[in-house]
Amino acid sequence: LVKGFNVIKNDKALECPLSQKKDGGKFNVPTNKVIDRNLIIGEALFGLGWGIAGLCPGPAMFLAVAGYQNVLIRWWPSFYIGAFLAEKVKKIQSGN
Repeated sequence: LVKGFNVIKNDKALECPLSQKKDGGKFNVPTNKVIDRNLIIGEALFGLGWGIAGLCPGPAMFLAVAGYQNVLIRWWPSFYIGAFLAEKVKKIQSGN
C-alpha cells in the first residue's frame, strides 16, 4: 500500500519520499548535470523500447503483477533482459 497524502493510516504502507520525517530517510535528487553519449544512447533506447512495446514501464509493471498475459510474456522478460544488458555494458565501460 502507498500512504499518499495520509488517506490510508497503515504502518506497513510506503511513504512518499517528499513527506518523510527527518529521521525517516533522505530523498536524493541527482546532481549530475552532464549530458554525455551514454545518457543520450540510454534515452534513445528507453524511448524506442517504450514505443515498440507500447507500454510505459510504470503501468507495465502494474499490468504484469495484475496478470495480463501479453505483458507477462513479452514486456516483463524484455525488461529484465534490458536491465541485465545495461549492467553488463556499465561493467565493460568501467573496466571491471
